[in-house]
Amino acid sequence: MNDASSGLSDEIMDAFKGLNTTSILSKMPSVTPDYDSMIVKPPVFRTSWHQLIVIGNGFDLECGLASSFSNFVKARTVDFEKADHGQIAEDVLFTKTIWDVILSSMGDANWCDIEGSIADWIAPKNREGKGSKSKFEKTLHKLANPTGTYDTDKAEDSVALFLEMRYQHHEPWNSENLLQITREDLAKLESDFDRYLSDEVETSKGYKEKVSELMSEIILDQRPSNDKYDVEESILSFNYTRAVNQFRSDEHDTEYVNIHGRLGGEIVFGIDGTDRMDNPMALPFTKTYRLMALDLPDVGKLVHVPTSGVPMAGGTKMIKFYGHSLGEADYSYFQAIFDSVKLYEGDTRLVFYFRPHKLSSGCMQDENCARKEMMEKVIRLLTAYGLTLDNKDHGKNLIHKLLIEGRLSVSLLGNNVRRR
Repeated sequence: MNDASSGLSDEIMDAFKGLNTTSILSKMPSVTPDYDSMIVKPPVFRTSWHQLIVIGNGFDLECGLASSFSNFVKARTVDFEKADHGQIAEDVLFTKTIWDVILSSMGDANWCDIEGSIADWIAPKNREGKGSKSKFEKTLHKLANPTGTYDTDKAEDSVALFLEMRYQHHEPWNSENLLQITREDLAKLESDFDRYLSDEVETSKGYKEKVSELMSEIILDQRPSNDKYDVEESILSFNYTRAVNQFRSDEHDTEYVNIHGRLGGEIVFGIDGTDRMDNPMALPFTKTYRLMALDLPDVGKLVHVPTSGVPMAGGTKMIKFYGHSLGEADYSYFQAIFDSVKLYEGDTRLVFYFRPHKLSSGCMQDENCARKEMMEKVIRLLTAYGLTLDNKDHGKNLIHKLLIEGRLSVSLLGNNVRRR
């Protein structure tokens, strides 16, 4: 080392003399590595588990809402009686349509079946599924060939008489102008129902709270733990109400779709389009046609389709039904859902809930009777779906296969939100 370097070192050493280096070092942060924080932990993967909740009008009825079409027709009847007695226009809420005449001419068992009335009026089917002459055609014949006599026990005569009185100086009747009146009157009926049901939602005591409670019961029943699964829900409602906008989990918003429209927007009374889409007269009255005109949200997330080769993305694992009549008018929806989840070869479970309901006599239905009623509806639905499968043998043993695999159940839902 040269002299200059040696002198500089001596100066540095002299500068450190007198410093309490022990005190300084004690105040310096520890540099001991935290080995636990340095360990790279693998991400936690949870298998996705999705359920679809399907609800119908029985859901709203259970929550105390007078939402049945028969409730609506009764309210209309009272309103029309006011008009007949000269009540002032401001007190009359509804407009009488040809549909009121058609409904009133139906048998006691079907007088409040608007979807059946539309089908019977426009494009009826006989027991073999083939088309037969419609009441529309019979009414048109009566209007185009007036005799001055009417048999009001027949729907076509009652409608013809109603239209003759309503349009006393009408141009010659033909298929086009009668069809236009039919569509316009159906739109009036839908608008009246929207107004009626909106008022019921606002005035029904406790309805919104009961909706939230009942939906939570359905969602949570047989739902796996969030600790083990990435759980998601979708709700497909055949009702026009939506008292609760969304159900949310910590990670996901719940998709909620009113498939037939919502109050305050446009609602749909329509018929099943199966075997009717090639009928130009029936087409505008099918649900398929009508729904194309609605501004519906994306329904693609309602059902999760199984992804081949992706074990963590297993598709929709459970479909729960509550309060739906499972009627033929909605079979096409269920067929599309069952096809999407590959019901026959897949692992999706179907759960059909029931609760005894109050009978027209005022008595409460027996639990066994309620179960039997639901079982019969389920069998009709799944038998009809089985007929659509390419493999007819699969269609014949579909219900048996679902049962032995534990994928089909008809279950009593706990009675915690019983209508009061």
